[in-house]
Amino acid sequence: MSYIAKGSIIAGALAVGSSFGAAPVSAETTLKFANWLPPVHHWTSTARKFSDSIEAASGGKIKVKMDKGALAKPPGQFDLAVNGVRDMVMHVAAYTPGRFVFYRMAEIPFATKNAATGSEGFHKWYVENGFDKKEFKGAKLLSGFVHGPGMLHSKKEIKSLSDIKGVKIRVGGGGVLIAKSLGAVPVAMSATKAHESLQRGTTDAAFFPYEAVHGFKLAKLVKYHLEVPGGLYTTPFMVAMSGKKWNSLTAQEKRWVDKATGAAGAKLIGAGWDAADEVGKNAAKKAGNVINVISDAEKAKWAKAIAVITENWIKKANDAGQNGQALVDSLRKHMGG
Repeated sequence: MSYIAKGSIIAGALAVGSSFGAAPVSAETTLKFANWLPPVHHWTSTARKFSDSIEAASGGKIKVKMDKGALAKPPGQFDLAVNGVRDMVMHVAAYTPGRFVFYRMAEIPFATKNAATGSEGFHKWYVENGFDKKEFKGAKLLSGFVHGPGMLHSKKEIKSLSDIKGVKIRVGGGGVLIAKSLGAVPVAMSATKAHESLQRGTTDAAFFPYEAVHGFKLAKLVKYHLEVPGGLYTTPFMVAMSGKKWNSLTAQEKRWVDKATGAAGAKLIGAGWDAADEVGKNAAKKAGNVINVISDAEKAKWAKAIAVITENWIKKANDAGQNGQALVDSLRKHMGG
């Protein structure tokens, strides 16, 4: 072998060695974030802000890349994280019945005045009680959050129990018993199917916070909106990370993620939801729709009709060895309801 050849080999080896040695300096961790909601929905921008907060906390050492299309249907989002298909997901607890018992206690009626306060308080309540350690298997809870007060959007005017009787209402998993208790007919489906069901007449109304009026383009499909202070319900969501991915992060990376998520991340997301509620309400006004606020007398009747919802959660908690009433009282206090 010539000296030239030997020199080339040595130079090449040094170059390779140098590149390997320099890698940690410029290396960054990329987190893949699943997204199943349409671009027009506020979640896309809210999730980006949440992701940006993680990147900022890490000084740019962690990057979050969001999907532009759905990899799985809404009920399958959590398993994307558990199975390591995606590093981060947004999941609706009600879409996987039986999996998150204590998490779904946030569905109790009249629990939250707005999403920011409700989300921050809910996350703190859930973690302080150690429920994340019991219910999150194969994944880590980053931030638990809720949407703003759930209300009724309908094709016909509904202001009383007699008005709602027999009305076919689009509900998420947690709204089935509420609709039944009010004398309505629940039609369970994911949020993304609400527009089509109202358009086709499969449903005549829908349980949603205001943001859905714009997010799912409902303003021209319904004509009436019934506001219920504190909300008929709220829906608990989560941003969760794959357990495999979390375990692969360095101690410093975990500290960066923790700094940006938790209750602070929940409040950030909740604030985004509150802003989206304003956009949705304005869309309803622009469409010329009628906005009603339930009367105190009527709200008392509705509260009595759906009291079974809270009673059921108290019983579930008691059966699990917890003090159900104390948990509910604490949850309401945390969420500001």
